[in-house]
Amino acid sequence: MVMLALVACAVQPAQAQGAIQFRAILTGSNEVPPNSDLTIGTATFTLEGNSLSYLVYVPALTFLTSGGTISGPALPGVNGPVIFDLGAFIYHSGSSFGDPPFYSSGSSLPPPFGTGPFTLSDGQISQLESGLWYVNIASGPQPDGQLRGQILPVPEPPTVALLCSGAVLAAIFYRRKS
Repeated sequence: MVMLALVACAVQPAQAQGAIQFRAILTGSNEVPPNSDLTIGTATFTLEGNSLSYLVYVPALTFLTSGGTISGPALPGVNGPVIFDLGAFIYHSGSSFGDPPFYSSGSSLPPPFGTGPFTLSDGQISQLESGLWYVNIASGPQPDGQLRGQILPVPEPPTVALLCSGAVLAAIFYRRKS
């Protein structure tokens, strides 16, 4: 009985199991054309059903951001049209504990600081899951883009590993009951 439940959970489609996570690493070398900025930002995304929420983090060490977008569909090295504007970014001055200053934007922030969450069509979900969207962060000197990163799915633990772990736990539980 326990094994049947484990198998049923393991073979459900990923979207039916809940939220799907995505991540983008934002660098100047990913821009089109590439630039020499050494800043590395991050963006995290959560797709629940057809609702996409996000949080973007950009260190405020080398430039002043003027905003950001989600663009696509486009492969790395190719520009695409803007799909969503990420709104204004909030400047955080860092802390006395040595945390550096940074900018952030997120779907949980009130406008103009952040927008969304965004409602996606089936076609947009397919593009997102295929890695055809990217985040573009602009600055005054580089209004077409200072940092860029392709939005990619965060790998889930392998289904087989989860199934095997469940089988081992079930066997241990069964032996203790005997």
